Amino acid sequence: MKKLLFIIGIAMLMVMCKSPKTAAGSAPVAEEKTKVQYKDDFRAASAREKAKVLKELKASAAKYSIVVFTQNFKGEKIIAVNANGQLYSGYAISNLKTGIADKARIDNTLDTTVYDKSDNHEVVIEAKEAQKHKFIYIMKNPGSKTPFTVTYSNTLRPLE
Repeated sequence: MKKLLFIIGIAMLMVMCKSPKTAAGSAPVAEEKTKVQYKDDFRAASAREKAKVLKELKASAAKYSIVVFTQNFKGEKIIAVNANGQLYSGYAISNLKTGIADKARIDNTLDTTVYDKSDNHEVVIEAKEAQKHKFIYIMKNPGSKTPFTVTYSNTLRPLE
């Protein structure tokens, strides 16, 4: 009798320890969300520095915006692409003093996707948002549920 109760108890325990089933037998997908901010209230670069950056990147026209890679980039391969092709490819490293890793010009009339090859994360900069802002700052959030923080602004932070 004791053996029978023991076997029934073990069987009940095994039945209760099943893993939950997902819809259509597929594995659960972790959603990546991007934290988005809109700011113009930080310290601005001088008009001279702003003009220099816009000229250097040939981004003075209204159809261009500048993507600035900021904090927590440690030499990973970063690629920015849109429907017309690749806009940026490089190994961005954040400067600990300035907090800036690199910058690139994008066509703000098209959606732009920025890939982080090392972490396999991506962020999409939508054209409707990019057209409203000249500067777009992208910061990595390593180990976070939100892999990137995107800040849209019309103010250029000091880059040097």
